[in-house]
Amino acid sequence: MIYGYAGKIALVDLSQQKVEEKELDQEVVELFIGGKGFLYYYGYKNIPPASDPLDPYANRLVVAAGGLAAHAPGASKTGFLAKSPLTRILCDTYAGQVFASKLRMAGYDVLIVYGRSPEPVYLYVENGRIEVRQASHLWGSYTWDTWMAVREETRRGASVAAIGPAGENRVRYANIMVDGFRAAGRCGLGAVMGSMNLKAIAVWGSIQPARADGEGWRKRFVQVYRELREEPSARAWARYGTNDGVSTCARLSMCPAWHWRRPWLSEDEAEKLSGDTVLSRQVPVNVYSRYAGVVWGWACPLKCSKLVSPRVKGLEHIVVKPEYENLAMLGLNPGIMDVDKVLYIQWLVNNLGMDSISYGETVSWLAELVETGVIEPSKLPQPSPSPGFSNPDYVIEAAKLTAQRRGVGAVLAEGEARAAKILGAGENVAVHVKGLEAPAWDPRGRRGLAISYATADIGASHLRGWPPRHEPPSKGPAKDTVADMLRDRDWKALLDSLGLCSFIPYTPAHIEELYAAVTGVRRKAEEMMLVGWRTEALARIHSALAGLTPSQDTIPGKWMEPIPQGPRRGERAVRDERDLEEAIREYYRLRGYHPVYGVPLPETLRKLGLDWAVSDAKKALEAMKQPSG
Repeated sequence: MIYGYAGKIALVDLSQQKVEEKELDQEVVELFIGGKGFLYYYGYKNIPPASDPLDPYANRLVVAAGGLAAHAPGASKTGFLAKSPLTRILCDTYAGQVFASKLRMAGYDVLIVYGRSPEPVYLYVENGRIEVRQASHLWGSYTWDTWMAVREETRRGASVAAIGPAGENRVRYANIMVDGFRAAGRCGLGAVMGSMNLKAIAVWGSIQPARADGEGWRKRFVQVYRELREEPSARAWARYGTNDGVSTCARLSMCPAWHWRRPWLSEDEAEKLSGDTVLSRQVPVNVYSRYAGVVWGWACPLKCSKLVSPRVKGLEHIVVKPEYENLAMLGLNPGIMDVDKVLYIQWLVNNLGMDSISYGETVSWLAELVETGVIEPSKLPQPSPSPGFSNPDYVIEAAKLTAQRRGVGAVLAEGEARAAKILGAGENVAVHVKGLEAPAWDPRGRRGLAISYATADIGASHLRGWPPRHEPPSKGPAKDTVADMLRDRDWKALLDSLGLCSFIPYTPAHIEELYAAVTGVRRKAEEMMLVGWRTEALARIHSALAGLTPSQDTIPGKWMEPIPQGPRRGERAVRDERDLEEAIREYYRLRGYHPVYGVPLPETLRKLGLDWAVSDAKKALEAMKQPSG
């Protein structure tokens, strides 16, 4: 018995509608913990590097519960991984709510799904059994409607991960929506589900995993919950979550406004999409009772989620309070400063099942091309709304066309990098790394953040480590920030592996004590943080075998343009190209990767307990050394 875990992995072949169960391996638990760690271990082992992401017989959708799912306050993250249709490399993405805990209590730690059903289906997982159920009647439905319908067909308390029309039509950045409110948004894993004819996965369980010290765990759980709740920083997080981020980005010159042309905003401008402005649209208290047990993550001590609704007639849809990325990429990036319109756009994009970051970036990129005269609107595939900034109707209509892959939407559905090639224009102003559209924090406002974006294994991600201090890039060499950035990267990887929300103020001591009570294994957080290094090493080997080169560890040209106004006027993401190159080399050195090709060295893999990956790393290195073409 492995205390704290369900102890089972399920492999679901949709083409044969067969389920195979395997035992969870103790060594895998020791090295990879759960959540993110399990995603990369099983993804690496089961997905061929050269496979087509939209080939459901080669790609795999891996779903994993965190190591402390069902055991710790705020252990609400569910991890999803597949080879990305957008980037063609492995990508992990996460959603909150209670799916992970219910998956574990249903008897499974990991689901691995592959193959294509002859007709649309959804999976229902309950107490040690998995059913493949018919879903033709749900095909074409919004994610919210799918959630509601599947709950009625299974259990009212079931947690449901569903795709919308965008996933069905294989939009390359289609997301997975959990329980109608929370998005596993990045990299297009909803399109992977669509390629499988898989509309949803529903889970419900009542099997409590055995804990090594049940009474000790119970006491420590209550104590940790109270400590987290009373932490001074928790009050601000409980009120806003990240939805006051527009005020922060405006002050620090880190906004993506008007497609990255205005990193700095005045206080009056920022107030239009501030946290307080959003909360002024909060729904009445009695509405929350309809979604009890759903709005907040598992035993969350902060409960930062709120429900809001636009105050415009005809748009009064309930939507979960937007986080900063939603406000910035669907509001600031396309230049929409009307909070009610932004809330409606978020509702629409979530229901269509699209990543708000990638969609917001791609639609704003096209607006810049049209407004600067690079592309004539009449030359765009039709139908097409008239692209332009500060035009919510354009963003709304383009979203519908994108989810349907009609007209200009068929181009936008390919993502920014591919769209630039299709249109033969705009590559120089596209803001992505490795094909993944950038999140909403402009690195020209913070020294070292550009290095995190450039080296992140999935492409541009704000969740792969932050440098510790808010200071301008001109303050000093970017390479001096790399060590601290990597430490934050590995801390966040540990939280993702345990399934813990990164905004809850956990300390290493909290984690060590809870994990020991649950599993009976005493481990230092410092040692557990190696999971971040391990997963990144596997990701880089897999990506190298798939053809990713070190030249893609870089940043877009937009971020090398000086900030035009505000307190950090003239700043670039790094001081110059040499500054960027030296920082990348420092990253390779600290990680124990090849100094030129960025592939993990054999001695690094052995140090991490990944001896079995050495031969793959050698193959990747040899492939890198071969001349291209």
